Amino acid sequence: MRGRADLAPEATQALQLAALQAVLAADERVLQFHALPEQLLVWVVGPASIELHRLAVGREELAELVDGFRNSVVRGRRTAIANADKMGEALIGPLGLGAGQRLVVVPHGPLHYLPFQALRVGGRYLIEAHPLAVAPSMSVAVQLAQRAPRVSGSLTAFGNPRIEDKYDLPGAEAEVRQLARLFPDNSLFTGVNANKTQFQRASARAPIIHVAAHAEADEVDPLYSRILLANEDGRRNFLEAHEILRMRMPDTGLVTLSACESGLGRIAQGDEVLGFTRSFLTAGSSSLIASLWPVSDDATAVLMATLYHQLAKGQDVQRAMQAAQLAVLHDPKMAHPFFWAPFNVIGNWRLKVGAGT
Repeated sequence: MRGRADLAPEATQALQLAALQAVLAADERVLQFHALPEQLLVWVVGPASIELHRLAVGREELAELVDGFRNSVVRGRRTAIANADKMGEALIGPLGLGAGQRLVVVPHGPLHYLPFQALRVGGRYLIEAHPLAVAPSMSVAVQLAQRAPRVSGSLTAFGNPRIEDKYDLPGAEAEVRQLARLFPDNSLFTGVNANKTQFQRASARAPIIHVAAHAEADEVDPLYSRILLANEDGRRNFLEAHEILRMRMPDTGLVTLSACESGLGRIAQGDEVLGFTRSFLTAGSSSLIASLWPVSDDATAVLMATLYHQLAKGQDVQRAMQAAQLAVLHDPKMAHPFFWAPFNVIGNWRLKVGAGT
């Protein structure tokens, strides 16, 4: 990444423990994971404490567990619940977390692909007891939280880009129009207008960006992962992750990719998932919401409506996502984690929108 992106100097500086603890609130805990060949290390960091837990699961076994759990969730299998119990008791149970604590998870290795919110401890999903967010590193997350604690309530949304019939997403267009009603200050781009040129122009000054479109992860070169925006001049003109890296989004607090598998990429030796996550955070966005697997239209409609309703009321993005996932989970028809657990909040977990009304 150092050779392919113009990173700010502070992006490569590590945060010292005392500095991290100084910015954590009393109810916030950082869960820092590190997968070794023979064990999994977990540091639990609070404002006045740090605990190290050594879990007896090696890197290869962990990768198999994560892969098996993800497959059971994505395929809607009943075994997903038993797998969630097994993994929750193995990875989270030993940590002794207090009820209601806000969690910021720093994953490592295969854990980048694990929906922590769908793990179960004591018969309850983790999201039922804790608001959650994910960070590529706490150094990055704290920088983002301090730089942009609040952004204005101005929404820029792209929905149902026109490519060809098989790519049409009428539900995505309805989604962005519904969200626009929550933010009177809005700019909507749908159909042929939801294109890369418009995105590049609008993103430079957009506090909140919502994209409801198809996305494709490139596992060979994640910087060629792409968002399928509308054709221009009769030709396809998709937005690729390496192009986002070169964009400047200094006023952007939140980018939501309401798209399939937008949070996936390849894990490099430095343990960073390369792709949209790194691209948007490097470009300047303070927070990103991205998915870990193909999403359900009906569930996503409920989740996004609840999420943005909470944001419009002045709730922070971490608690807003908790409320949104619980809204889907509590619908008996969509209680399986496939429906409610695909989206992660990444980066600034404290972000708020507007003045709060």
